[in-house]
Amino acid sequence: MPPALRRDAPKPSALLDRLLHRLPVVTRRRLHRGHFAYLRAVLQGVAPRIAAPLYVPEAADPDAASAADATAAAGAGAGAAAARDEADLQPVHRLTGWIRAELCAAAARGGNFARATLLRLDLAPGATALPTLAAFAAAQGLEEFSEGEQLAAYQMAFGTALDQQRRRTALLRRQLLAIHQLEATMAAPVGLDDGVQAWFTDAIAARLTAHGLRTLAELHARVAADPRWWRAVAGIGAGKARAIRQFLSAHTATLGGLPEAAPGRAPASAPAGRQAPPAADSGTASGVTGRPDGTATAFELPAPSPLMPMTRLVLPAELDGRTGRFRAPRELCLIDAPDDRAAIASWLAVRAPSLQPSSPEASSPGAPARRSHTYEAYRKEAERLLLWCVIERRRALSSLTPEDGAAYLAFLQAPPPAWCGPRNVPRWAVGWRPLEGALSARSVGYAASVLGNLFAFLVTQNYLVGNPFRAVRVPVRIPRGPDPGRGLSHELWAHVAAALDRLPAGLASQRLQVALHLLYGGGLRLAELVAARTDDLEHVTLRQADGTPVTGWLLRTVGKGQKVRLVPVPDAWIDRLGRYLVARGLPGDPRLAAQVPILGVVRGVVAADIGVTGSALHGQLKRFFAGVAQRLDASEPALAARLRQASAHWLRHTCINHSLDGGLPVELVQQNVGHASLDTTTAYVRTEDARRLAAMHKLWQSPPASA
Repeated sequence: MPPALRRDAPKPSALLDRLLHRLPVVTRRRLHRGHFAYLRAVLQGVAPRIAAPLYVPEAADPDAASAADATAAAGAGAGAAAARDEADLQPVHRLTGWIRAELCAAAARGGNFARATLLRLDLAPGATALPTLAAFAAAQGLEEFSEGEQLAAYQMAFGTALDQQRRRTALLRRQLLAIHQLEATMAAPVGLDDGVQAWFTDAIAARLTAHGLRTLAELHARVAADPRWWRAVAGIGAGKARAIRQFLSAHTATLGGLPEAAPGRAPASAPAGRQAPPAADSGTASGVTGRPDGTATAFELPAPSPLMPMTRLVLPAELDGRTGRFRAPRELCLIDAPDDRAAIASWLAVRAPSLQPSSPEASSPGAPARRSHTYEAYRKEAERLLLWCVIERRRALSSLTPEDGAAYLAFLQAPPPAWCGPRNVPRWAVGWRPLEGALSARSVGYAASVLGNLFAFLVTQNYLVGNPFRAVRVPVRIPRGPDPGRGLSHELWAHVAAALDRLPAGLASQRLQVALHLLYGGGLRLAELVAARTDDLEHVTLRQADGTPVTGWLLRTVGKGQKVRLVPVPDAWIDRLGRYLVARGLPGDPRLAAQVPILGVVRGVVAADIGVTGSALHGQLKRFFAGVAQRLDASEPALAARLRQASAHWLRHTCINHSLDGGLPVELVQQNVGHASLDTTTAYVRTEDARRLAAMHKLWQSPPASA
């Protein structure tokens, strides 16, 4: 039906009013900080219709929306009004799509296809929100149950939705970080020295230039001096002048403000009754991600920093080590390392090789290498030194002198705040920093030892002629071996074991039970535990020296220095493991459930062949310890405080202490836990301390001798 014959068609005067209020397009499609602030706001739940006038006013037209609302109110049914509202929002939706497309294209051009895929994801929240734990407990009559039992019931009721919500939150955070990283390289700030051709369309820029307005500074001065400046410029009328003023007003943070119109007269940039939106740049200068009221959200991003992992560091030619002061003759070098970064990589490959793949899938081409803890520790020390060399010292690593080495160790004991950041920030994130804070004397000594190892390797490979750290005095520290006190007493372990048995049924609980009993019974390190697989278990029958057979289970594990050892595990633990494997949809006999991780993810049958990560298991263990400690607060506050300090490694100490207390020979304990030296295990033996303490108690309690 023609528009003139439709009952719900707006009157010609309303259509004319909407057309007159629309601002013409005068700017180029070029990303500035307002676009990034707009997209961050939309991703965090701000309606595009609200965010666009705040951050990208030159692209959004709030007046058209207002006119449409008035037309719908005066016109016919709600369906037609909704359709017109959707039509008015189409430019805003196109703006969102264009920004996403530009960011995805930039990520793809840089070879980061994973980031491009991430930015394409629509992470809009679901229509229904999950209830709080308190509301759920009240609705289900679970107020008298423990928080752990409430959480277990909540997980059973909303497990899938919770997983989706957690995944959405994690992906949203990654999206925001990716946007912030791209903003640092893509967002062009609007400046007074910019030519008008940089921001306005060719036609508008040509008309402004012909009138002598070649830069934004000249244009800004003209608009500020005369609200009706456009009358003297051929080809620019009131509509285009309003659009230009709106663009200038949106960037007052870098261009400066414009004077208000005279009282009683609307500004040339906006109709009467409306204020110019705030500057887009002002909302992002400090990393605030933009609420309509200008307050900060809970997610704030750090400013870009030159400190970044060495794999991403772009070194200038004079600092990359190719012309290092102490480089040995190239023809004598035994490693294929043209520069310092390649030399560090060669050292890491020899001194801290990656772990061997533990499954056929992990050994497939393109699968990421599993990094050992030694590799991570060595890389961290070399990376810190390389960053310090090029950023603080302005010299190549291969040009370091002993004086530089001493200065670096002093730097580690008092680093500037810009070098420090929180732990567990991903290496690809802009908030990553090489240090958490000042290092202790022990940590500085460790750094000196590792770096001495690095330079000694480079000298033996004829990459360098000398080792600067051989002449550096390391800060004095008290030698410290293993700390036997960092373990659980027999009483405290009894509380932990009882709490393990009380855990509600579920894969997460079974996994924790299997993990803690193996840490306690076998003395494994956390990395060894999460790397263990069912095919590492072997059921054996061996003959003792007197010919008597002994049958049992051994777990093959690879420890520090790639040393393989066989750890006996109790039959009771094998039974517990069998029940856990059955719950994951696997055979209960570990010999039949071959080549799967002993500790899997909580998705069970869906992902039975995926192992839990060390960080995930550590977090679960710490939460469990905190829950047990909370129950002990009233009756045993000292034990509760100690349990809150405990970690997975404390259970390794506990295994050693309890094994020695049970009369196991120290050399057998050494073999079980994989200590390189018997002296290390002997440090746990406290029998002499106990004998001396008992003797002193006897002396103190005896009556004083008469004179």
